[in-house]
Amino acid sequence: MFGFGKKNVFRDGDYILAAINEGNYSKVIVGLVEFGGPGKVKVAGLYIKPTGLIEKVQSGKLGQRSAEVLRTPHPDNLIHMLIDKVESGDFHDYVDVEKNTAVKIGAKRYTEIDNWIREGFPELFSIILSPTDSRRDEAKQVFMERMNAIYDPELKQTVYAVARQLKIF
Repeated sequence: MFGFGKKNVFRDGDYILAAINEGNYSKVIVGLVEFGGPGKVKVAGLYIKPTGLIEKVQSGKLGQRSAEVLRTPHPDNLIHMLIDKVESGDFHDYVDVEKNTAVKIGAKRYTEIDNWIREGFPELFSIILSPTDSRRDEAKQVFMERMNAIYDPELKQTVYAVARQLKIF
């Protein structure tokens, strides 16, 4: 009656962000629900594996906030994963929403995440933020070109805000 104890039910056409536990980290699935219902849903979208944060864990340089992002990624902290190296690719499979964390996201949020990955911003941020990488100046130039070429004003504003917060310019 009041929705207490109600499980997430995803319908066809919903956009979701799911975190699939893979041991020391969670792989993130972002996509469109093609076949929804309770238990399992079929998702078409992309997967994101936080390789940069995993490398930091192995070298012992991981901060508290990054450790939280690795364990429990969700839409509000995903940006911490997306400013470091990631492995990504197409995803077309079923996700068990009872065993894994899954939340609905809006179509705009999905498009923003998808464009961020496809434009290569994680790799650029990783290079720019690395104090020892000799490609920093070149990466800043490429970053500025890509940022200025973005057509979506909301994505452009997000990229600019993140860059400004990280003191890239």
